[in-house]
Amino acid sequence: MSAAGLAREGRVVAALGRRALSVQFRRAQLLMPTFVLPLMLLAVIASGTSAAQGLREFPEVTSYLGFVVPGTIIQGTLLAGLTTGIAFAADIEGGFFDRLLAAPVHRASLVVGRLAGTVGLAALQVSFFLGVAAIFGARYPGGVGGLAATIGLGALTAVGIGGIASAIALRTGSLSLLQSIFPFVFVLLFTAPAFFPQDLLTPVLRDASVYNPLTYIVEGVRALLAGDPALGNAWAGLAAAAALAVATTVLATLALKERLRTQ
Repeated sequence: MSAAGLAREGRVVAALGRRALSVQFRRAQLLMPTFVLPLMLLAVIASGTSAAQGLREFPEVTSYLGFVVPGTIIQGTLLAGLTTGIAFAADIEGGFFDRLLAAPVHRASLVVGRLAGTVGLAALQVSFFLGVAAIFGARYPGGVGGLAATIGLGALTAVGIGGIASAIALRTGSLSLLQSIFPFVFVLLFTAPAFFPQDLLTPVLRDASVYNPLTYIVEGVRALLAGDPALGNAWAGLAAAAALAVATTVLATLALKERLRTQ
């Protein structure tokens, strides 16, 4: 593709990303859960299980609230990714996506543009959660660098989940199906050490967490915010998030090609 072609596709991706983000903010039923539910769970976890910090297996941390904030961040990115698929399915059912297919643009740009909006939403979410938690006493010894890396890692994770949700939307075109898989987001979250150290999980969950990419992401975020590599490997978290994002974006692109082939 020529430089002019790349520039044109870049403008398409940016325009679709802006539209996806603006649609999210116009639909309170999509936006509010992604911001409110993680904070509600954070309040419950932080107030109801803080005594766990006194257990022998619990790592040394400056505050329990700071320890569980990464779980809130990852929950938010999961919900941001899921709402991407819901909005995608709504566009398909409403006919807007068919109009996009008539435009002279590369088909992959339609997927990437939607996920670009997911990046923006997730970055706003993560910043919001970090700010609210800081107001209530969370501290981030990792500094500005750790905060910036956390926002980037959260956005990348949202792309990974958004790719899965987009692939489902493209394969089925069903808004109701995307809405019905909402509870399964929590299965992913609670089979990772989002709110408790891996050593304190039950044996079944501990064994399952090894195969859950969110385990490495949430521990990476925890290490970044705390500035303590003993809490996790930030590079492993980045690798898991990047692999998930690439794999699911390819999956969504293939789902789009299959949809075009069968229409």
